[in-house]
Amino acid sequence: MGIKTVSPFKDKKIMLCVTGSIAAYKAAGICSRLLKEGAEVFPVLSPNALYFINPVTFSALSGKRAIFEQFENEDKIYHISLSHSVDAILIAPATANTISKIAYGICDNFLTTAVVSSTCPVLIAPAMNESMYLNSLIQENIKKLSCMGRYFFVEPESGRLACGEEGKGKLANDEAIISRLGELLKLKNDLAGKKVVISAGGTVEFIDSVRYISNESSGKMGFALAEEAYFRGAEVKLVSSAKGIGAPYGVKFIAVRDTEEMKKTMLEAFKNSDIAIMAAAVSDIVPEKKYDYKLKKNDDIISKLKFRENINILQLLSESRKKGQYLAGFAAESSENIENAYSKLHERNIDMIIMNNISRKDIGFGSDFNEISVIKKYGGVVKIDKDTKRKIAGRIWDEIIKSIHDLGNF
Repeated sequence: MGIKTVSPFKDKKIMLCVTGSIAAYKAAGICSRLLKEGAEVFPVLSPNALYFINPVTFSALSGKRAIFEQFENEDKIYHISLSHSVDAILIAPATANTISKIAYGICDNFLTTAVVSSTCPVLIAPAMNESMYLNSLIQENIKKLSCMGRYFFVEPESGRLACGEEGKGKLANDEAIISRLGELLKLKNDLAGKKVVISAGGTVEFIDSVRYISNESSGKMGFALAEEAYFRGAEVKLVSSAKGIGAPYGVKFIAVRDTEEMKKTMLEAFKNSDIAIMAAAVSDIVPEKKYDYKLKKNDDIISKLKFRENINILQLLSESRKKGQYLAGFAAESSENIENAYSKLHERNIDMIIMNNISRKDIGFGSDFNEISVIKKYGGVVKIDKDTKRKIAGRIWDEIIKSIHDLGNF
């Protein structure tokens, strides 16, 4: 008899926002799906959405009166009481107009007012013509919201658009939207009360005032691990040198640049943490000397460049760990080198090595996907096939929690 899985939407309150797009009809299907999954759905429509779909549709499906008037109030100021009572907000479809209003805090209808005043995660699924979606102004607004840490996006699909053109702008499929929304809900609470610290990104080691050594690590895996830990109830610190990624929702973000900054921050944060994961790609070598001016080509630049082996932050953490603390690290390999990962595990006082193959272009550095092998000090090897980094993060946490239970530290 199989294990019955619990839907992440069971007993959750979702505010479903619909804006003025031809794809508005698809929101009715999403509403129905959320209800079947056990969610309580509160439909909210923008004034322009009324040109595309009748609010009665959503009222009938959800059993809740669809809201579309700006000053719709009940016993309390409803745009506040509603947005503060839901577990998540989904805007599907989201037009360029609504995305831009939210990015600049323009509250000229109930939908934007409720979203701007909310405190929960907001998932936005854009739908528009490709020329609008790729417009630099819209992309800047998407990036601006993404960097706030509370707004998340499901990219539109490519295909035939309502205007008859081919391009990127179709509302993402229901499965992609529902799956991502489920990730932003607290399904599990198995890390409640735990303090977690995670490192992410490739360190930047300066040679002179303009040149530096770094690597291709985007930090996406570490960010996914931090986000997943928060949604499992942990208190999370993310120490990162990565740029261009919004801080994960609910996570304390600490920006660092080089190995020295990361070392100091990680050692300090680890003192009071229960679990630490070194997901950062720390440079293997660093310049022996950093010049505070730009080296000139005719100043014998080659002879001035001397390097030394860098410190190993994971090793330093393992030497400072206290009883009951759990420590995991990553091993970026150019092949399925399990033996090398095993040697790293036993050379240091750590509990787990997560090995990923960086030679593949479809996973690893810079990609939204990964495929890993989890090597545990006590428990062998678990192979996790290719999936999104957020789902891989969930599997890693499952293995960490299982290991901690086995060690009797939970």
